[in-house]
Amino acid sequence: MKKIVLIITIGILLIYSFSLKALEAKVKTRIITPGDFFPEFSFPMTLSKQDEDYLGFPQKFLGWGKKDTFSLKDIKGDLIVLEYLNKYCFSCQLQAPIMNQVFNKVTSDIRLKDKVKFLGVGAGNNQREVESFRQEKKVAFPIVPDPKFLAYEAIGDPGATPFTLFIRKTEAGLIVAQVKVGLTKEPEKILHEIDQALQTDWNVLLKQKKDTGLEQAKEKKLFLPYTESEILKKAQEAMLHAEWKVLKVTKIDLADGEGLFLGEIEQGRKKFYLFAKLVSRAPTCDICHATHFIFTFNEQGMILNFLPLQVTKKNNLPWDEKEIEQMKKRLVGRSILQPVDFDPQVDTVSSATMTAALIVDSINKAKSIYEGLKNKGYIK
Repeated sequence: MKKIVLIITIGILLIYSFSLKALEAKVKTRIITPGDFFPEFSFPMTLSKQDEDYLGFPQKFLGWGKKDTFSLKDIKGDLIVLEYLNKYCFSCQLQAPIMNQVFNKVTSDIRLKDKVKFLGVGAGNNQREVESFRQEKKVAFPIVPDPKFLAYEAIGDPGATPFTLFIRKTEAGLIVAQVKVGLTKEPEKILHEIDQALQTDWNVLLKQKKDTGLEQAKEKKLFLPYTESEILKKAQEAMLHAEWKVLKVTKIDLADGEGLFLGEIEQGRKKFYLFAKLVSRAPTCDICHATHFIFTFNEQGMILNFLPLQVTKKNNLPWDEKEIEQMKKRLVGRSILQPVDFDPQVDTVSSATMTAALIVDSINKAKSIYEGLKNKGYIK
């Protein structure tokens, strides 16, 4: 009897474990807030020797022992001011001279210069864009590129830049003391945040209630005013073509494929499947709109269509037909199985570089959806 109870108990625990893992797979990273630990993350080592010296990295003899990546733990200091920004974000451009003033005041203060270190992260920007931003805005502190939004997503894809974290280095680890979202026009306010972050008891930080305001603001930005039936019709529209007939479109569920649709297609005597993916991405800048679109691909992973639902450019104006066609030409014919890095000089659309970067990044991350469809038997 005891063996039976033990077997049943183990079975329940296994089911619970599998269910929990499945649930965790669907849960996205929560936006980081004060009291959270900064996640384990490795940034690319693209810094100059001057920047490495400023951050306190150990000296390397003739480059020996130089790493390809670094983490915030490698930075010497008690507080790290980590600013996520984007070269094309208007608020980031306005805040750059403000942060320069703060940086200059901190580095000239004997009380703070060794305690406080600054680091920027170019969310969605490559090395060339980061260097261009530093040169144009005369930014004195280091900025690392984050072209695939990996560092940005590691903190929950907050849906806004500038997004500034004040991170304390403690015995327990890297703890976020304060978060500032959007443009700050007065350098004194940032200096005040730095002083507060240095003085706050980190044990108190760990016990404080988590702020849900950032999550609510992001959800509000991501709202798409379409009913389920309207989205289904849009998915069908994205599959239409003069050479075949769309017989039926249904929504399918995958752990990593929300808003995924299956189309049964007839072309003469031949029948096959097409797939349409609804993509919703939070904006990169604090004053931008979210990006919503559908792209269609076939059983070989080839992109067949791009259908915008909400894509905007400067001043949050919608793309015109010419701009939509331009992006469609860049995407149609690509394979989601072979990601291509976003090139702002080629893939951008007029004054919509941030939106274009989000679109291309979403396409580049679609390979996992294809693999999920294959595992479920939708693709042979």
